[in-house]
Amino acid sequence: MDKTLEERVDVYIDTVWDQVLADIAELVGCPSVADTSLAEPAAPFGPDVRRALDCALGIARKLGYYTADDEGYLGWGDIAGERTEQVATIAHVDVVPAGPGWSTDPFAMERREGWLLGRGVIDDKGPAVLSLYAGAFFLHEGITPRYSFRALLGCDEEAGMSDVKHYLAGHESPAFLFTPDASFPVCNAEKGCFGGSFVSGPIADGVIRSWSGAEATNAVPSESVLVVGVDASALPVPRMNADRLTIESAAPGEARILARGIGGHASLPEGTLNAIGLIVSYLGEIRELLAPAERDYLALLELVHADTAGEAVGIACSSTAFGALTLNAGTIAVRPDGRIEQTIDVRFPDATTTGAMEATLTQLASRFGASFVLGRSKDPFSVDAGHPAVQALLDVYREVTGREAEPFSMGGGTYARNFARAVSFGPEDEELELPAWAGSMHGPNEAASEEALKEALKIYILALVRLMGLEL
Repeated sequence: MDKTLEERVDVYIDTVWDQVLADIAELVGCPSVADTSLAEPAAPFGPDVRRALDCALGIARKLGYYTADDEGYLGWGDIAGERTEQVATIAHVDVVPAGPGWSTDPFAMERREGWLLGRGVIDDKGPAVLSLYAGAFFLHEGITPRYSFRALLGCDEEAGMSDVKHYLAGHESPAFLFTPDASFPVCNAEKGCFGGSFVSGPIADGVIRSWSGAEATNAVPSESVLVVGVDASALPVPRMNADRLTIESAAPGEARILARGIGGHASLPEGTLNAIGLIVSYLGEIRELLAPAERDYLALLELVHADTAGEAVGIACSSTAFGALTLNAGTIAVRPDGRIEQTIDVRFPDATTTGAMEATLTQLASRFGASFVLGRSKDPFSVDAGHPAVQALLDVYREVTGREAEPFSMGGGTYARNFARAVSFGPEDEELELPAWAGSMHGPNEAASEEALKEALKIYILALVRLMGLEL
């Protein structure tokens, strides 16, 4: 690697780092949960997301980018190159809801012992700021890149990616793009995404009054609260998971059951503990107190929560290229009509299809007097691992870190799958040992290693320089 270039990059990073942290903190301070019910002109995902987009565009302008936006769906910063073809990045400024269990204010970034705490520090506001500073290296050094560079800033990644669909309806796909919204070294293949709901049959004389889980289907719930029309004194002490369940009086003749699990991202269930599943287990211990229709639905939920591989519900599968299917049961609620609805979020390899899973789950639900309602579905996606741009990213990663690196597949769905030629290339690291007070993305106390972010910025700058030298 050109040591002179590397030294210049190191000096640049040291010069701007305090401002990088200040900009991440400002962006984290926007509670930007997408909500289309709050849509306004030029703010299709609500005013909070619009404020976050404006904040990010302000950072871009400060760094010297020309900025614009696509009716509030998505914004970008541009650096003109010798050619009009674009090398691009895309990150997102929307976040999942904060959820319970935080020991800090989720929307006030805290810097502690080499870590950043706050909703979005790793998914994806921290990386969004890094992408802006990576491109700004060209401006700082007075370099005109071979290709034009565009730093895209999305507003609806967590809730459906309608932002990028709107953008691509009126704009060409870049020659090559990476999204800093995943793990290093390079993810060139993403599992398919499949979602739906198990809806109970009509429930007469039921005891379940309300039930909550995660606030988003793509999060493993760290907390679940069930209210039943049974006096707390009539409920037995849990035989299993007693240390994670609390039973208390909600009102005369009503009890509140609180379960505390271990939250995380739906695509990465290993190491998590679904709080809804803890309550399902307890309901199995008091099955006789439930109404017949509730017991039937409980039997279905016991299969849904039996494992995270889809074994019990009959959809487990795997492939060499994509790995194994994962299943998360994230949100649950008692509907206004009294039926109970449990959502699932499935990440699947190319060994199955949406149609096959829908047929299996529909048949399963009918055995218990319930129904399965299909939600979203996206097919698996991949880019040739031998493409020169993919190899360039791998080479930079190896050179900066000294680690071996091969492309990999994952269950998380990123913006990459929407573009003609794109990969994910990010600082998320599920193997990174977190302090006891820190948490992972989509969970409480979301944390990012400052050292890892700084290394990622160096990788991104050098990767952009390398990409500019390729024929794309």
